[in-house]
Amino acid sequence: MKILIVDDKDENLLLLNTLLKGIGHDVEQAENGKKALEKLKKNTFEMIISDILMPVMDGYELCQACKKDPELKNIVFVFYTATYTEKNDEIYAMQLGADKFLIKPMEPKAFLSAITELAKKVEQHKIIVKKPEIADAEAIKMHRDRLLNKLSKKIEELQSEIERRKKAEEQVQKDLMEKEILLRELYHRTKNNMQVICSMLRLKARFTKNQELTGILTEIENKISCMALVQQKLYDSNNLSYINLIEYIESLVQLIKESYASSLEGIVISVNGDVIKVLLDTAIPCGLIINELMTNTIKHAFPDTSKGNLDISLNLNETRELVLRVSDNGIGLRDDLNTVKSRGLGIQTILDLVEYQLDGVVNFENRDGLCCTIILKQELYEPRI
Repeated sequence: MKILIVDDKDENLLLLNTLLKGIGHDVEQAENGKKALEKLKKNTFEMIISDILMPVMDGYELCQACKKDPELKNIVFVFYTATYTEKNDEIYAMQLGADKFLIKPMEPKAFLSAITELAKKVEQHKIIVKKPEIADAEAIKMHRDRLLNKLSKKIEELQSEIERRKKAEEQVQKDLMEKEILLRELYHRTKNNMQVICSMLRLKARFTKNQELTGILTEIENKISCMALVQQKLYDSNNLSYINLIEYIESLVQLIKESYASSLEGIVISVNGDVIKVLLDTAIPCGLIINELMTNTIKHAFPDTSKGNLDISLNLNETRELVLRVSDNGIGLRDDLNTVKSRGLGIQTILDLVEYQLDGVVNFENRDGLCCTIILKQELYEPRI
């Protein structure tokens, strides 16, 4: 049997094509009622299987056009729909002259059984092709009513979906707000706990007569202050993942200056650079590195004089890598630069932080003093928030 299937969805056409050709039918297809009529004028078909909701011309209009055409009115017409599924939709379809009304989705076996039953009746001339039971004016009115009914239901569904999404969005916003509050509280408490530790170290250093121990306690306090400052910057920031690195460095330098106030009277410190946002995982190691470099400069760069310059710069190079440079005009490194890794714990800490934690490159060179250049990837870590 030659069958024309009409549907605007490719996946539906493919499925029907496969099923019907699988049991020996000759099948052609069209994507809407208008295209179907064009094929019906050119070829002879014994059955039409049509969806209802389609652009240009829907299934109801196609059925009505076929039943009005003397050459097409005797073709068996089957509706196969997933949208028009109410009883009134079926009644209207049958009144237009349809021979069968099937609702998607159907099991392939059940669908083929229904089509095969109709095909046998056609072959045995036992089917009486139905004629329209309603006049054109009535058909138009009922068609309009069906469309309005579907439109009304679709509007209700959309309104319901909008309301559902609105509630979901409100819940997401609420969850995000709660998460932000918790994170800010976490940063705040972490900073406070670190400050308590710093206070304890400062108190211990104040009452310790051993100058070497006092220096060690001060260094530990500065390291913890570096980390506490990051927590404070995140707490104050609008973004709980990123902080402005140059702004953080400026604040860090101020903290270190306060800690070593007596040793910095003749040292001029300058900080300049681009506004670059980095994650917590990058900011903390950078802070510890700057702390080590500044401490080394204060202690060792100007042994014969209390005057000098310390410059800190931050920018992006042509490959979008972070370039952090700390330089002074002191005595520089008197040892061979190739043996720099064998120097003290402070230098070793810098090397470990750059090479192993930040996956970067560090270079020391004598350039009218010591110059340390550090190159880091800007996006080494993924945001956690």
